[in-house]
Amino acid sequence: MNSEEDAPLAPRRRLSAEARRQVILDAALDVFAEGGFHETSLESVASRAGVSKALIYEHFESKRELHQALLETYVYDMLERVTGAVAAGAGSAEARLKAGLEGFLGFVEGSRDAWRMLIRNRANADVSDFFERLFDEVAQMVGGLMAEDYPESALPEGAQFEVVVEVTARQLMGSITAIADWWDENRATPRAQILAMVMDFAWVGLERTAAGDRWEPPTA
Repeated sequence: MNSEEDAPLAPRRRLSAEARRQVILDAALDVFAEGGFHETSLESVASRAGVSKALIYEHFESKRELHQALLETYVYDMLERVTGAVAAGAGSAEARLKAGLEGFLGFVEGSRDAWRMLIRNRANADVSDFFERLFDEVAQMVGGLMAEDYPESALPEGAQFEVVVEVTARQLMGSITAIADWWDENRATPRAQILAMVMDFAWVGLERTAAGDRWEPPTA
């Protein structure tokens, strides 16, 4: 046995249960990001992970439990990034908005598959609940800005202040989510440019609204 071909093969290293679980989670993230919850099967996850379907059942009772494990990791990671950045921002509403956007865009940039999983599973109740919590943070920031000096004359006729705050916050969340989804497919655009464009759109509009400017229909 002088040749390398005759040498005995080194025994394969057996993964720990925790390591096997992580292999399954990594593969599931890829597959859920590609196709969404309903389109994904445990067979496809097993194939991507290079394990048997039976092994997945040793760690997760169902596809929903596997999906839930991913959500608990990435949904709360994203929420903590955004809310933590807003809370840690300087006192001005502008600084808090910028900090929150940086946290949000940082997640989209650094966790591409996780972002795709969230967007493609947005109808899922758990994901929807996350977006509602994120909306609440945005609404609080928008309300704080507009409450500082918002003349009653700036309200659309018959509208209540609380309704204006809610609608404005939802417009902001919708536009930011759409921009992030576009950016996911156009990564050549630097994050700093995306942030600047969003601030141009969001902050300038909010600042003018808070100062009392409002749209007026053109006269005939």
